[in-house]
Amino acid sequence: MVARRPVLLASLLVLLAGAAACGGPWTVAANGWWLPALAAATLAIGLVARNMSARLWLAGGLLLGLFALYAVNPTYRWSPGVGLLPVAHLPFLPGSAEPDGTWEALGVAMAAWVAFSLALGLSGRQIRGLQLAAALAGAAMALAVLAQRLEPGAPRIREFTGIFVNENHFAVFSNLLLPVVLALASRARYRAVQAGRPSSPAGLFILVAVLLAAATVACGSRAGAAVMALVIAAHVGSCRRQIRAYPFAGIPASAFLRVAGGAAIAVAAGFAVRAFRSEWQRLETVGQEWTYRFGILKAALAAWRERPAWGTGPGTFAAVFPYYQSELFQNRAIVHAHCEPVQFLAEFGVAGALVVALAGALALAARNRSGAASGEIPAFADLERRAFGFGLLACGLHALVDFPLRVPLLALIAAAWAGVWIGTRSASAATAPAGGA
Repeated sequence: MVARRPVLLASLLVLLAGAAACGGPWTVAANGWWLPALAAATLAIGLVARNMSARLWLAGGLLLGLFALYAVNPTYRWSPGVGLLPVAHLPFLPGSAEPDGTWEALGVAMAAWVAFSLALGLSGRQIRGLQLAAALAGAAMALAVLAQRLEPGAPRIREFTGIFVNENHFAVFSNLLLPVVLALASRARYRAVQAGRPSSPAGLFILVAVLLAAATVACGSRAGAAVMALVIAAHVGSCRRQIRAYPFAGIPASAFLRVAGGAAIAVAAGFAVRAFRSEWQRLETVGQEWTYRFGILKAALAAWRERPAWGTGPGTFAAVFPYYQSELFQNRAIVHAHCEPVQFLAEFGVAGALVVALAGALALAARNRSGAASGEIPAFADLERRAFGFGLLACGLHALVDFPLRVPLLALIAAAWAGVWIGTRSASAATAPAGGA
């Protein structure tokens, strides 16, 4: 079984690449068939390498069954030129105000469950492979954002976002990857000390982290920059135990890495100064922006109060919002609530939220207790586990003021990170850290 685990990693990376190819929020029409088809294929391949537990299958069946129940019990139908018209339905069961949007949401939910299931079964070695893939993807995306930002002849909009539709989504992507890359650097540095090598790839991973930080500042996401600072502080704080258990001897970095790292830090500082100057000039618009956001939240809560038990159905917010909006939004197309908890409540209701929570509890109970516990550096296995947790925390904090989980790639990365974090929860308890090398 273990020998075939590389198939799990390969399947997961293919699925994440497919989500990246979809791009944009999960309402993109192509996602209706492309992403669930790819998820089904990767799941079939993954099952060759791992037999999933009954609890995990039950969790997936409960979650996806809930989405399907919403979709097959429409509460309204769309009429061109008229809008939503009520139709006969079962009022005490989950129902969708816009079934097409719910089916698309089901496709992304299916892909996220598959990503979670595959990540849950990764061994310690395969987790490090996932970290390496994250570092490569992060470096490529950060360089793309910085190139967009620095290109003088490019058409200008406010965002510099790589493949994402706005700056906040790139910032979430960066903050999901940043702690994972930093943990990889810490492990590489210790490995070099343990083996007595004069150099290590740790400097390259630190450079990737600096590029991600610089790109996060350059893209102009205020929430992203704030969350990034918290992520870095959390990682530095979490390293103290590892430093005590495995003292870091000095490893001289090459002159190139010193110069490149110094230049990257200088560029990041320059972008930070410019960003803060720009935000200072925009302070007078902050009140208007929050009035705008509170108006959206008020309309979303009004929709929930009409159907508090089951909500309006996943993927229905864009169709339902016009019926609750104020005059402030008459000429605006509002697709999301810009607050994941509020939109989740409006779409799922209290009963739907409880069903999703039950599915999450079953997934938690299905964790793989032998995942990273097979690693030969217990304290660093624990650090890696926390790094994935920090990435999830960053995504969760940003979700309070945006909609990152409505973007297929971000939803799948978060699901994969959750699978790794849950699958390795007992790694530090499995073996006690040694006092030295």
